[in-house]
Amino acid sequence: MKIAKSFLVLLLILSISVLTTACSNNSQVVLPNQPNDQQNSLKIYTTFYPLYDFAKKIVGDNAQVENLMPAGVEPHDFEPSPKQTAMIYDGDIFIFLGESMEPWAKKMAGDLDKKGVAVVEAGKGLIENNDPHIWLDPVLAKEMAQKIFDGVVAKDPEHSEVYHENLNNLMQKFDELDKNLNEIISSSPQKNIVTSHSFLGYVARRYGLEQTAITGLSPQEEPSPKKMAELVEFCKAKKIKYILDEPGEVSKLSQTLADEIGAEILIINPLGTLQPNEVKAGEDYFSVMEKNLEVLKRVLSYEQ
Repeated sequence: MKIAKSFLVLLLILSISVLTTACSNNSQVVLPNQPNDQQNSLKIYTTFYPLYDFAKKIVGDNAQVENLMPAGVEPHDFEPSPKQTAMIYDGDIFIFLGESMEPWAKKMAGDLDKKGVAVVEAGKGLIENNDPHIWLDPVLAKEMAQKIFDGVVAKDPEHSEVYHENLNNLMQKFDELDKNLNEIISSSPQKNIVTSHSFLGYVARRYGLEQTAITGLSPQEEPSPKKMAELVEFCKAKKIKYILDEPGEVSKLSQTLADEIGAEILIINPLGTLQPNEVKAGEDYFSVMEKNLEVLKRVLSYEQ
């Protein structure tokens, strides 16, 4: 009996020893269905949607790209949480547009650089008059993409050939979008557009449109009663049939103006963010811009 008990104790000790060794070794073993490539790849954080989409198209599967701003959030109002700020400092590359869009990011940039996080200011030298909406102009969007590419390659030269090929594909899409915008606008009889806020300034200048906005660069700006009265007179004089507003709830100002002049409200997406349903449907910058083109085509297709 004693021998049997001793034998059982010995078996128990041996089992514990084997399990302990296995657990110790397992911490260093990567299972075939759980690769650690993601763990070793670049971590890139972007502040809002167009930067995310351009970066993702450039790096492909060679880096993790995460957008800090949740879908559906107004980019003019967004600031990162303390948790998101910590994530940025833990990343490899931080991409933002510029002070006019993310003043908080501009303040962080110098400190991030000291901490070894590469900072890409995609709108540097491109933004005029504090108007951040440069990504809607495909010519300027190309320059943004080039800045993102340069920042990524400087941090990860090993994959530069892949990144360069992806960039070329992206540039071709911008060229096609530029061509389509030019063809639609140059052949349209109407050149006046009225928008809920001033988000098509760069597109207007590039392709010869006249933008009149109800509010300024930010949707939160409120026009005076005098300005609203002037807008009504302007729209009647120019025989404006459409008011361009953004996705989501139509602004009261747009609705008021439309009711006053008998115009229809059409939705055009400034692409500062995607709505949750658009993300779910697999939309991207170019698919949304194609829809914007169709809206512009309708708005510009009538004689004054």
